[in-house]
Amino acid sequence: MTHSADGPWGAVAPTPAAMLAPVQITVVEDPTEALLAGLAEVLADCVAGGASVGFLWPLPVEEARRWWDGVITDGTTLTWAAVDDTGTVVGCVRLALGAPANGRHRAEISKLLVHRSARGKGLATALMASAEQEAIRRGRSLLLLDTQTGSPAERLYARSGWAVVGVVDDYAALPDGRLAGTTIMAKRLPVPAR
Repeated sequence: MTHSADGPWGAVAPTPAAMLAPVQITVVEDPTEALLAGLAEVLADCVAGGASVGFLWPLPVEEARRWWDGVITDGTTLTWAAVDDTGTVVGCVRLALGAPANGRHRAEISKLLVHRSARGKGLATALMASAEQEAIRRGRSLLLLDTQTGSPAERLYARSGWAVVGVVDDYAALPDGRLAGTTIMAKRLPVPAR
């Protein structure tokens, strides 16, 4: 499935050069070595760029790869990869569906990552749309996520209809080790007709 959308990381007016190039966004079902290597590169690049996504800098690509090896087919989480027309992985997002019986109406978004070379082209918005559509298809009516307070990602989510549930100060370390707040956000989804 191919998506395009405007301005994922701030108020960027798209120009012809900044428009989303042909990108395939697909659920990772049987990850190849090249796909895993690409996901590891995107994760390492985002951490090097200062993204607070659970890792400290420096994050060697090999360590990022080991992390992906351990979670890519965990059975409860779907991962979408965005691959450009050169075959390069440029982004990803995850949708965690595992929940206890009283929480089967909800899911959690995590690891929305876009390589720094591919930002400002609508890719983050397109990745989120893929995850949200699948959540709706699976009967989920509530999505949750957490993100660094004050980050471009928080602004992206707010523009996409996510509401702030609360902020926890000093919740997570940034890649450089400084503590930062985390904003917990939620989004209601339309309930599919049955």
